[in-house]
Formats: sequence, C-alpha cells, structure tokens
Amino acid sequence: MFKRGSTIRFTLSTILSLALLTVCIVGSVKAFSYFFNYTSNIIENDTSRERNPNITEITVDVSKQTTIKEVAALLYENQFISNPFYFTLESKMSKLDDQLKPGKYSISSNMSSGQILKLLTSDMTVAEETIKFTIPEGYTIIQIADRLENLKIVSREDFLDAVNNREYDYSFLKNIPSGTKYILEGYLFPDTYIVRKGATPEEIIVKMLNRFQEVISPYSNYINSSSYNLHELLAIASVIEQEAKLSEERPIIAGVIYNRLNSEMKLQMCSTVQYVLEKRKATLSYADLEVLSPYNTYTNVGLPLGPICAPGAESISAALMPDTHDYYFFVVKNEAEGSHSFSSTASEHERNKSRYKQSVDKNFHE
Repeated sequence: MFKRGSTIRFTLSTILSLALLTVCIVGSVKAFSYFFNYTSNIIENDTSRERNPNITEITVDVSKQTTIKEVAALLYENQFISNPFYFTLESKMSKLDDQLKPGKYSISSNMSSGQILKLLTSDMTVAEETIKFTIPEGYTIIQIADRLENLKIVSREDFLDAVNNREYDYSFLKNIPSGTKYILEGYLFPDTYIVRKGATPEEIIVKMLNRFQEVISPYSNYINSSSYNLHELLAIASVIEQEAKLSEERPIIAGVIYNRLNSEMKLQMCSTVQYVLEKRKATLSYADLEVLSPYNTYTNVGLPLGPICAPGAESISAALMPDTHDYYFFVVKNEAEGSHSFSSTASEHERNKSRYKQSVDKNFHE
C-alpha cells in the first residue's frame, strides 16, 4: 500500500513537472518569437529609413561623458534611426556601448545603425579610416564621378545613380527647372574633402552640398536683391568659370554676360555648346553651334537651362558682383596666359579676332 501511494505521487509529480516544463518551453518560444519579431520589425523599419530618398547630415559631438543613450536620443530626434532602444541594444550586443571615441562626427541619414556605431567607436587617428580627395573648379558631374571612380572611392555608376535618383533636403534645390541635365550640376562645390573609408555616394554628395551652402550663405543679400534667382546666378557663374582663366577677368566677363542679357542678345558662349557635346572639342564646327539644346546659347536667347559645371568661389563672386562697363564681346588674346581682348562693338570685336588669328598663324590674312 505504501509503495503504491509512493508510485502514484511520483507519477503525479513527474506529470506536473513535464507540464510545467512544457509551459516554460512554450512560453520561451513565444517570448523568443515575440522578441525576434519585434527586433525584426525594428530592423525592417531601420532598413526602410535607409531607403528614404531625403538625405541629410548632422554633426554629433561626442565627449568623454557622452553615453550611448544620449547619442541614440539625438539620432532618433533627428530621424536618423528608427528606434533608440534597438540602437542601444545593438551597441550592447556588439560590445560597443562603452567604446565611444570623443570627437566631432558627420553622420548621414543614409547610414545604417551599424555604420553609425562603427564610426562613433573607431579610432579617428588611424589614417586608413579616411580618404582625402580634391574636385577642381569647373568640373562637371560626369568629371566628378570619373574622378571618384579613378580614386577608387565610389564607382561612377553608383555616384551618378545617387545624383539622379535621390533627393536632398536643401532649400536651394527646391525650384530647379525640369529638363535640367543633372539636377545637382553646379551645386557640388569644388574643394578638398575628407571622407571616411567606405563612404557612400550620398555621404559625399551631402558633404559637397553642405560646403556649397557655406560658400553661398554670405551672399544672401546679393542673391535676394538680384533680378535672377540662385539657379540662374549659378548658371552665370558656371559660364564665367569655363570662359575665364585669369581671376581679374572674371568680373569683366560677368559684366559682358549681363550686358548681353540686358540687351536681349544671345550670349553665344562656346562653353555652353561644349557642355552639350558628348566630348569636348578643340575647335567647334558651325554644325556644333546649331545643336538643339536648351543649354546652347548660340541658338537660344538668355541663359542656359542650368549650370554647366561647378563654379568656384571667385566665379560665384563675379556673377554676384560683376564689373560695370560697356563691353559686349571678348576673344582670346594670349592663349598661354589665358587673357582676353574686350570690345564694345562688333567691328572692334572682329578686329580683335583677326589679331588673335594672326598671333597664332602669321600667314593669316582676311
């Protein structure tokens, strides 16, 4: 009888233990499933955030006292991460939550949480972590893309895709006319830049747009008082950049452009035709001057549809503060030094052209 009772109690105890174990297993599975789905949703949301076409950039200042939660809160407030809890959790799982390196960091909204964490915890003194490159004044979007590919920073294809198919949150990009060859043409400021190794095309573009904003900001009064909008002024500056070689001639050439615009004369700038052609030519033909394009200032009155290159600070300044004179024409005077002869009348211009032709061909006669 005693043995039978013990057996029953043992059986009941075993069944109860198995039941409790089953409940625990089921609960754990459900909890894990919930956590997995929760984190998966966060990851999915973070991925969708990365696909957001509106690219922006902020500077995060990290001190020795800065915590990962403070960084997460700042990033979340600026919509650079989708969930501060997951960002903090990812930092802990990666054992990076206490590895923040003091310094100032430029963070793009196109970066993933993992990329941001890697940047904030990397040793900024390591030279291999950054890449330095220079974009010369007068470069076009295509030339910028080619240079970045040649330097093995980003591919030409990826850069042009980022130019054409992404949106960037800057007020000066809001009213660019349709039909523009490249929306960002003229706005990627030519300068020397330092980017992190592995930077995306969007990060590079944002840096260049930020630099443009810095350069143009002091001229806000000139822009607001002009009868031309910023896009048109930048088109003028880009023509100056392509036509002028000497700094002292940029304001003079700017004055020529405005004189012709005010007189409703065609600008007839060879640089605008060169922009339309697939490859630049040493000498333009008459057929080239007739090419159909809203950028061709030989066939259209007024400005080209948009900038034809990235103008530097001197050309932008000249476009905003041109010299006042009565010149309507200019032609090369000395090819080696890049100087020009300026004239007020067509007849004087023709004489200057003849002098130039004679300077390069002693046997030239009209």
